[in-house]
Amino acid sequence: MVQTIQAKEITLLDLETTFGLELVEDEQFFREWQDNLPEITNSQKQQLDRVKASYANLLKYQGKRI
Repeated sequence: MVQTIQAKEITLLDLETTFGLELVEDEQFFREWQDNLPEITNSQKQQLDRVKASYANLLKYQGKRI
């Protein structure tokens, strides 16, 4: 029998642990979302990487249940 879990009752960490969900950082993943974008500086890329890491951590450990 399949168990249904309400989205508001599970966290990203729960999904990673239970189902082996993992972040894909392959730059070729969803290539169509990345084509024809303006270039950014190394400084801008570093800032975006920090924001991304902080947001992922927040979702995993402190974020509201998704």
